[in-house]
Amino acid sequence: MNFYKKTIFIFILLTFFMVVLIKMVEPVIDKQISGIFSDRKLSNKIKKELVSSTENFTEEKRLFYKDIIKKIYIKWKPLIEESITEANQELNK
Repeated sequence: MNFYKKTIFIFILLTFFMVVLIKMVEPVIDKQISGIFSDRKLSNKIKKELVSSTENFTEEKRLFYKDIIKKIYIKWKPLIEESITEANQELNK
């Protein structure tokens, strides 16, 4: 009889620890899985926003985007030209 009491106690103890372990790990797994799907939702939202922003292309938006593109081009043009000259030098070798 003593053997059965010990066996039942150990079974209940293991079951308890398994439940506690699952309850501790569940939020971590839930956050990781929801993070995967939220990235997709975010990229879809960004894509929809970009498409909708180009449909109603007012003069103000046109000037705003033109100014941004111009600033980016001015900033990156020297680096692009330097890369092109280095690539041409490597091709000529």
